[in-house]
Amino acid sequence: MPADSTTLLSTNEAPDYGAVHEANRGATAIQDADGTQIEYPGPLKMVPISIVMGLAIFILGLDNTIVGTATPTITNEFHSLTGIGWYGSAYRVATCSTQFFYGKLYEQFRVKWVFVVSVLILELGSVVCASAPTSTAFIVGRAVAGCGASGIVTGVFIAISYTVPLHLRPIYNSTVGALECVAMIIAPVVGGVLTTYASWRWCFWLNLPIGGFTIVVIILLFENPKNQTISECSIASKLDQLNIPNLLIFTASVVCLLMALEWGGTTYSWSSGRIIALLVVSGSLLATFVGLEAVQKARATVPTSVILKKTAGLCVLYAFCASAAFNVVDYFLPIWFQAIKGASAAGSGQMLLPSIISLCIAAFSSGFIVAGIGYYTPHMLLGSTLMGVGFGFLTTLTPSSGPAAWVGWQLLLGLGMGLAIPQPWSAIQTALPAGQVPLGMTAVSFAISIGAALSTSVSQNVFTNKLRRGLHDVPGLIDVDSLIRQGATELLKRIPDSERSHVLEIYNFALTSTFWVCVAVVALGMVAALCMDWNSVKSDKAAPDSE
Repeated sequence: MPADSTTLLSTNEAPDYGAVHEANRGATAIQDADGTQIEYPGPLKMVPISIVMGLAIFILGLDNTIVGTATPTITNEFHSLTGIGWYGSAYRVATCSTQFFYGKLYEQFRVKWVFVVSVLILELGSVVCASAPTSTAFIVGRAVAGCGASGIVTGVFIAISYTVPLHLRPIYNSTVGALECVAMIIAPVVGGVLTTYASWRWCFWLNLPIGGFTIVVIILLFENPKNQTISECSIASKLDQLNIPNLLIFTASVVCLLMALEWGGTTYSWSSGRIIALLVVSGSLLATFVGLEAVQKARATVPTSVILKKTAGLCVLYAFCASAAFNVVDYFLPIWFQAIKGASAAGSGQMLLPSIISLCIAAFSSGFIVAGIGYYTPHMLLGSTLMGVGFGFLTTLTPSSGPAAWVGWQLLLGLGMGLAIPQPWSAIQTALPAGQVPLGMTAVSFAISIGAALSTSVSQNVFTNKLRRGLHDVPGLIDVDSLIRQGATELLKRIPDSERSHVLEIYNFALTSTFWVCVAVVALGMVAALCMDWNSVKSDKAAPDSE
């Protein structure tokens, strides 16, 4: 039987949701267990907050997916097919490496100004990408943009936790997710059109006016949440609490791991001294980071009291799995449309719409359903099931597959992702007391980022190795490595007509093999959801969370 959950406005007991509405301001005051009145903004004040959250997530969603349909063209211009993984991983590495840093920033400083700086950094990264002369410069730009994205996604959900009562948060969480999906719907089409008829660089110049308008709205309309408690200690003391040395060690560990996954079996063999050294250094640095965290206890970047709670830890794992699966499709399905089906960048963006539209509809509606029934676990289970079936069918795509196949399967996996992806944000808030919610949501953000980074690198490795192995068996292809370094669609243009059909089959097999990564992580996410406690966002009665 489902267990009731503890709400997050008190570390001891749930607040009384018999809320008192102030007639003069329309605000909602909820009484905490100790008699403290926690005030939430009324409807009028929530309008500018909602505008800010919507705009911030919109540019984040735009920046997240607009590069997908442009990736084949970018690899053609830079002659760097092996850079596909880093186009996504650089963004994600930067995001996950700075996630806990932003969690600490939002603890020590006001939400509004950390938010503004995050958007500015994202805009700077867009400028670097738009003007990049080389593949390396483009990857650097994606990394800078990822640093900004990290602060945006964490800030949005932290702001929601400070300004919206728990029982309404699933609606806001799913609505924010739906707004991101709207941007994701527009981004592939806009990105494809710009890439086809103008230049892929305009995919990033486009961010500047949108981001500039967002910053103006934040400064003029957004008020810092009254419920946010900020330490009165000195700036030096606040900077000391950011645990910057720990974060640098952790960042280096992640970068070494991803470099090993990116290069292993492709640029260097798995037995190469460089790959072994990278893995050893990554493991050593991670062990050092964990050791420092254990010593610091309450001052740790992520206290063990957050991660070791049963439902909180499973939420983090589920978020990792859902993000990992989604990002593989985001990068490799556009390549399948363009390389295998011969679609233009604009055409591939349109061909992605079934999955993104179904994702958006499911994400938007799921919040209202969760708010109504109180439980998010059924959405996790159903979402994982639909995702697993949809991704499984994607592995069966062939060069002759028609629209009935790739449209239907995209609809299935899109519905699954829309049901699954928003839920960890609501679930983590039922598993932790109020003081730990920001850290818990930072952990979810980190899981989403690292899941995307690792899965993109692993999938790139699977794709490249399958492709290289298959091309070695094609008669007349002498310099396979040089051929692979060509762009995603340029490669096929350099194949003799007599071998084109054979190579197309090899290319198709390499691409569809990456979707098995999705199936594997979705199965792991299903296990996490099955083991999770059934906490309710509506209940005012606490249920113990297993340690």
